[in-house]
Amino acid sequence: MLKRGFTLLEVLLAIVLVGSAWVIFAVNMDSLLDKDPLAELESSFVLAQTEGRMFAYEDRRALELAWDVKENRFVLIATAVVSSYPIEGIDLGTVKLKATFYLQEPLYKGDSFENPSWYEVDSVVLYGDATSAPFKVVLEVGSRTRELIIEPFTGFISRSS
Repeated sequence: MLKRGFTLLEVLLAIVLVGSAWVIFAVNMDSLLDKDPLAELESSFVLAQTEGRMFAYEDRRALELAWDVKENRFVLIATAVVSSYPIEGIDLGTVKLKATFYLQEPLYKGDSFENPSWYEVDSVVLYGDATSAPFKVVLEVGSRTRELIIEPFTGFISRSS
């Protein structure tokens, strides 16, 4: 007697495999289609800051890191624009982007490190020894903001909001 067809185990295994493939596909498509503009802005800043420190160190000269308001991108400037970092995957016609830099006020003997004062600047300098002054950047996308504080010697970033 010849049996034809699939066993229950084979059918269930096929359903599980197809379902797993569908879940992986749906999750990846969702992340590709729904890019968070604030995360994209932060990613662009991190890349600009990291590469800026590297370029400054390799060339042994200071570079400025600034936000280009007209083009909505970060730029590295020596005597001219060295490199630019556009915000990928965002329709700039529908989203208002802004990045504001702040330097930390100097601290004196006896001052507390807990709540430093900050003042706004147009750009920050990345020095040829791969350091910078202590600074923070406030990224804004519409009404959402994120504050990133940058450690001056390593470039490590901590989020404060």
